[in-house]
Amino acid sequence: MSLSPLTLIFIGLIVLLAIFGIWIGAPVDGLWRVPTAFLIIFIALERVRLTANYTVQRQLPTNLGLGETILCIVTVNNQSSLKLTIETQADYPDSLETDNALERWLLGGNESKTRNVLIMPTQLGESTLGKLYLKQLGTYGLCWWVRAIDDHVNFTVEPVRLEKNINLPGGQNSGNHSRNFLHNTGFDLLDLRDYQLGDSLRSIDWKATARRGKQVIRRFEREHRLEIVVLIDCGISSRIHCQGLDRLHHYINISSKFTEFAAMQGDKVACIAYAQQALGRAPMSGGIGAVKKVRHLLSRLSATNETANPLNAALEVKQLLKHRGLVIFLTEIEQPEAASQLIQAGQLLGTKHQVLIATLEDPETSKALANKAQQWLDPYRQFAALEYQRGKEMTRMQLRRNGVAIAVGSAKHLDQQVMAYYQKKRDIIGSA
Repeated sequence: MSLSPLTLIFIGLIVLLAIFGIWIGAPVDGLWRVPTAFLIIFIALERVRLTANYTVQRQLPTNLGLGETILCIVTVNNQSSLKLTIETQADYPDSLETDNALERWLLGGNESKTRNVLIMPTQLGESTLGKLYLKQLGTYGLCWWVRAIDDHVNFTVEPVRLEKNINLPGGQNSGNHSRNFLHNTGFDLLDLRDYQLGDSLRSIDWKATARRGKQVIRRFEREHRLEIVVLIDCGISSRIHCQGLDRLHHYINISSKFTEFAAMQGDKVACIAYAQQALGRAPMSGGIGAVKKVRHLLSRLSATNETANPLNAALEVKQLLKHRGLVIFLTEIEQPEAASQLIQAGQLLGTKHQVLIATLEDPETSKALANKAQQWLDPYRQFAALEYQRGKEMTRMQLRRNGVAIAVGSAKHLDQQVMAYYQKKRDIIGSA
């Protein structure tokens, strides 16, 4: 229970009356007890008459995408004929990023109101919305009466899925891909031609035969399936918060989308999460099976306190890929001294495979360089940021000299850059 402003005013008047009584003396000195008694009686009556003739309901999808903003619908329904004034505040878990400010609801008799709350999940796994705390203003407006509602709104946060239509950089488009994964036979349709003696009857295209009035067969060519390995950095640097999520969670979303995109092209994908050593693996596979295996791995990943060693991961990739394939590192590009293992990994894999290192841009560093100096320490901070960027650029130059491609982008666009690079290089890698 908490006192309303009206009650505080009454208490202030009673105090003034008591002070006035002390000054004046008898018979006014005890008069303050009368309004005090009435105030206590009315507060007690208010508590007795208090009824919870209202319902509060929160609605949320059971499956949420990591880092995707979604609406939580809150509905308050006043089931009595009297006016209702309540205040609500949710105790959201740390895994949700949202505004949990105090909300006041003013409802007339038998009235219902709905509000939307923007919620962004920042951690994978099962969670709940937590308790909702309510304060109801009593009938006489003297006190706020507190209660808590645990409506058990449970949900599961998963890696995000691929959008149906993706506009890739460079004017490329993913086309009208559906979510249905084809079970490829290992052959692609090449063209149609007239039937010749000795052709298999199974290759006759009966629809084309009916249209042309003569027998037509389908010719196929063997389909090439590119093998891809996605390497996810789960080291201590992946804990760094960047553009709404930890770096690792951005890597997880990129891996999830890319796996789905590559599987729709008929290619095979494997995924390795690593720190000092490999932490988890999704074996090389294609189609819907690859998507399920990779998403199962991604849903269990968490950042470690170890410094990541991409060289050990590269050695494992070298054993895994027997033919020329595509290797994608999702990691942070550090200074040349700190990135020596990443450079060695690029050298090891770049001689045979196509290697892409995808990294998130650092908006804070760019912001520090763009801002004008306002304090005496700002020039030193800008110099440090400039040296940091220069060191990272030196690392990129060393990687490029070893034939490694670099993709740098924001959390919103890096996944599109990775898919565009894959789509551009797919035929080149396959024909090599």
